[in-house]
This record gives sequence, structure tokens and C-alpha cells, in this order.
Amino acid sequence: MQEAKAASALNHPNIITIYDISSEDGTDFIVMEYVQGKMLDALVPRKGLRLNETLKLSIQMADALAKAHSAGIIHRDLKPTNVMVTDDGLVKVLDFGLAKLTEASDSGDERTLQSQTDEGTIVGTVSYMSPEQGEGKKVDARSDIFSFGSVLYEMATGQQAFHGDSKMSTLAAILHKDSKPVSEVKEDVPHDLEKIINRCLRKDPSRRFQAMPDLKVALQELKEESDSDTLVPAPGPQQTRHRRVIWGLGLIVLVCAVAVALRIERPPVKAPEGPLTAVPLTSYPGIEMQPSFSPDGNQVAFAWNGEKQDNFDIYVKLIGAGEYLRLTTHPAEDYSPAWSPDGRFVAFLRNLSEDKTAVLLVPSIGGSERTLAETADPLSVNNLPPPYLTWSPDGSSLVIADKDSAYEPFSLYLLSIETGEKQKLTFPPDKLVGDSGPSFSPDGRTLAFSRSVDGGVYDLYLLGTSEGLKPLGEPKRLTSSNRNTTYPVWTPNGQEVVFSSGFNNLSLWRVATSGIGRRRRPGSCHLSPWQPLGLQPIHY
Repeated sequence: MQEAKAASALNHPNIITIYDISSEDGTDFIVMEYVQGKMLDALVPRKGLRLNETLKLSIQMADALAKAHSAGIIHRDLKPTNVMVTDDGLVKVLDFGLAKLTEASDSGDERTLQSQTDEGTIVGTVSYMSPEQGEGKKVDARSDIFSFGSVLYEMATGQQAFHGDSKMSTLAAILHKDSKPVSEVKEDVPHDLEKIINRCLRKDPSRRFQAMPDLKVALQELKEESDSDTLVPAPGPQQTRHRRVIWGLGLIVLVCAVAVALRIERPPVKAPEGPLTAVPLTSYPGIEMQPSFSPDGNQVAFAWNGEKQDNFDIYVKLIGAGEYLRLTTHPAEDYSPAWSPDGRFVAFLRNLSEDKTAVLLVPSIGGSERTLAETADPLSVNNLPPPYLTWSPDGSSLVIADKDSAYEPFSLYLLSIETGEKQKLTFPPDKLVGDSGPSFSPDGRTLAFSRSVDGGVYDLYLLGTSEGLKPLGEPKRLTSSNRNTTYPVWTPNGQEVVFSSGFNNLSLWRVATSGIGRRRRPGSCHLSPWQPLGLQPIHY
């Protein structure tokens, strides 16, 4: 309905025509014009379109978007599969399903008429979205100009301007990297067209074209020069080869000079590494807690009670740059986020009542939530240490803290992502608070966790697991300090566990482990003495 209302508000030859919005026998439907042709992505060859065809189609797209923007409509999902080209070369822009409708207020500012998304929610197709769209910020017509630049880049070169091995790596490229220069991808693209594309793809919206009509005029002028043969051509292959030869010779000379200098000069003595320093990842008002790093280490998910400090939700932030992305907006408290091994999801807990908690999944770039199970509320026990869930290394399951009745201690359960079935992994003694803080070793064969001992404090235990994540024997005690030893995290090589220990003053420690699972008999382990960690570097 949003798509239909947005498109039906426009009347333009390059925008799909909506004839009717109706319902028949309980089925809603949209009647739109039939377009005989092909999607733009099917028309772009591997090496891109010819210059004249690129300009002809892009001018029509710019005209369509200029019309939409003048009516206060931002498309927000411009991409080749949302552009059709008829058999006689007429462009039709489709799918205003993510369109945001605005109108001018009395003060001259724009105000939202209709929008099903809030600031902090990512919408659109990752490969073509603008940086501000990727960060979940408010967008205006300049966001469409960035997307237009991405489509124009692909039309001219046959390659996407931004791409990666996953959605998150593509999004990171859009936020932090420049696209490969057009002239390096395709030699015969005119310099003036490359300048237009580069201006569209500026990260800062204020440095792009500020309005689609201006962009359309620039393309029209370029086409007029091309049609009249007055357009300055791109460097030809022969000229390019000469430049490469010159650069190559210069590089050889430089390498030789450096090599001679290195042989003459004495190699510098490597300076000793200094202590690591703590640097805050966030500096927002209120409380940020329970961080979880993405698999590539570029982002952190965390629970935060927000700008108004009124409710805990789950947020994601790129390390060192950019704004936060808010993943949840439920009025109940959300906490204990855990990033999936493939980086696609964040699992978390939501407090439903005094004794009930839900386990949910949400896409790490924003989207619909999915409830996996309901469990006992770990926050109902004052000193049960977080985190309360962790992923198995293969991404098939979560380990959660739960209990079958109010009179039992908390145990650890394996929760299937696919079926929601639970399998009990640990059986702590009665009259104890129980088990929490699970952490899988990198190979998935050992589970470290915190178990309450005498006096209500915690020590670390290790549980060997089989290839099917079945428990192997009884857990073995890893520490014996009786001083609240919690938050176990495995080192990347799986040889040590880093943890927090203490009462009023917590400090970081590490302990080496060996002999778990395949290396010795199931469930056995060898413990080395504790080593203080502090802020000193660890070498593996």
C-alpha cells in the first residue's frame, strides 16, 4: 500500500503508473501498467554499457527521481532491479515500497507524512544504500543521489561500486572506503563522467550534488558534448600503456634505491612493546554494558539504556567511527547480546516478567525479530553473573542459562536455532545458585562457565563436549579461589581462558588449559597457575 500510494502520487513517463488500489474477496492488490522490457541489471554487460546508452538511460532515471523529489518522495531503494527499460528504450522506475513521503511545513521545513521506519533502522538494499542510510540516520534526497551514483557506476563499468563477501563487509566498504576509480575499471570512460560519479558517491551528503535536477543537467550537457563529438576522450590504450611503462620504470628505480639504502644502513632495533592502554568504545550518557564483538572485530553490540536513560535496548556500533544503530525498540528491557559466528544475527534476552525471559534473534543490520524460546529470568537472581548466552562455533545453537522450576538451580542448556528444542548440559548441585556465563572454545569441544560454590561466590569449570555438542562426563573445576571468578573468554588458539576475578576490585586473569576432549580422556584437564593479565599484551 505504501508503494502504491507513493507511486500513484506521481505522474511521469519514467515512473510506473498505478491505476488502482483495491481488494477482492479479502485480497488486496495493486493494478499497475504492464511494461514490456527488461530489468536494467539484465541489460548491463560484464564491461558496462556504451557511453551513449549509459547517458540516455541515466538522464531518464534522473528525470524520474527529480519528479519524485519535487513531490516530497524519496525512493530509498534505487538499484538496477528497480529500473526497467522497455523494448524501445524508455526507462521505468519501479518499487517505491520503501519510499518516504514528506511535505513542506508552514516554516518551510520538511516533516514526515508517512514512514514505517525510525531513525536507527537500516532499510534498503545494502550494495546501493548511502552511508547515512547504512548507519540508520535520517535521509533526504541526497541519499537517492548516492544510490544513483552507485547504479551509474555499474552502468558505466559493469561492476558494483561497493561489494564484499557479506552484507556487513559491503556495508563497511560503503561507510569507510572509496570505490575503485572508474578509470581503473574501464579505460574509455570520459573523465567528466567519472567526476560526476565521484561527486554522487561522496560520503558526506553536503559534498554531493544537492538536487537531482542539477545532476540531470550535468548528464545532459555531457550527452550533448558526446553527440557533437566535442567531449574530451578518455586516455586511449596506447597512452595508458606509455604511462604504465613510465610508472613501472620509476618504481624499479625507487625499489633499487631503497634496497641499496637498506644494505648500507644498519637495521633499526625493534622497540619493546609498551603496555596496552584502555580506550573507551562508547561515550554515551547512561549505562552501556555487556559488549559482544562481531566475528571480524569491526563492530560491537551492547545493551544501553538510551539517550533518555529510560530503557535498555540492543545497539550496534562500528569500532572507532560512525553513529550507533539501534536494533531493538521494545518497551521491555533487552540485554546480554551475543553475535552469531557468521555475523548475520545478534541473539539477546528480553525481560518479559519477574520470572520470564525470551531468547530472540535480530539481524545485525536491523530487521524483524524472531523469538526462539522462553526461559527463567536470570536477572531474578541478584548475583548470577552474565553473559547468559553464547553461540556454538558452528552457529547451529545457543547455550543459555535456564531452569525447569523455581526451586532448581540455574543450569546450562543447548538451544537449537532451527527447532527451538532445549537439551540440558550441566547439572549443578541443589541449593546452589547454579551455572552461568557460558563460553565455547574455538573448536567447540570445550565449554567454560561459572558455577556458584560455597558462600555464593563463583569459580570456573570446564565441560568437554562431543562433535554433536553432547556433554562428555562431569565438568572439571578450573579455578579454586572462591572470589567471584566470572566472564570466561577463550583465547583464539584455545589454549587459555581469560576471566575476571575479585570482589570489590575486579582484575583480569588468565589460566592455561589442556587435555580437554580429543587431547586426553573426555572431560579431563590440566591446569596451570593463574597469571595476572592487567593491561599487558598477550602473545600467543
